[in-house]
Amino acid sequence: MSANAITPSWGFIGKIPAKGDFIKQDLPKPFADLFHDWQQAIIAVSKEQLQETWQSHFLNAPIWHFALDSGVTNDATIIGTMIPSVDAAGRYFFFTLARPVLGDAVSYWSCRDWANESQELALTVLDAHFTFDVWRQNLQSSTELINAISAETLPVSQKKLNGENLFIKEHTETNVMSLLSHVVRQQFPKPCYWWTDGNDAIEPMMLVMDGLPQIGKFAAMLDGQWQKWNW
Repeated sequence: MSANAITPSWGFIGKIPAKGDFIKQDLPKPFADLFHDWQQAIIAVSKEQLQETWQSHFLNAPIWHFALDSGVTNDATIIGTMIPSVDAAGRYFFFTLARPVLGDAVSYWSCRDWANESQELALTVLDAHFTFDVWRQNLQSSTELINAISAETLPVSQKKLNGENLFIKEHTETNVMSLLSHVVRQQFPKPCYWWTDGNDAIEPMMLVMDGLPQIGKFAAMLDGQWQKWNW
């Protein structure tokens, strides 16, 4: 991970009602480029899939929080919150508040009080009396919950044995987060954690996957039809 990737405040990417076009700031370029392309793709494909119901599902979509493994962008672990939004011209797009952090993504899923803060900051952009410059200054002061998270994960020494059980070498220093990260990576080499408090169509839930959600399956994260979209 590049040390230059870590920033002292929240960054953002997407569209908001107060601006007439796409905005972004204070995010690593590898993440911003990848995430923007992915969001464009999931919007285009989900529109085709959901047809005339897309607008309603998008505008009423649940708020999704995420913690993305550093391997997704080959740079830093990224955490953030993604909400449905629209620009001043009425064009729909997501607005995402995010930041690069130290340590494994699993630590920021386990200790996720920061998501309440990022959600509040993200939703503020939809307020009728929103002032962009004042809001942007507040992003720099919202760091306490992030700094309080222990980002240390220790290597797990696994014995190579035939069979389905997991054997860890004795007398090696480890912790719960290290073990959880190790186990998850056995199935998901680039683990990404997504969670939501839900809405009328989607119950509170958490998703774990290898990399970003597949473009053709994202519609389920809007309408809750998991089987229909092949989850």
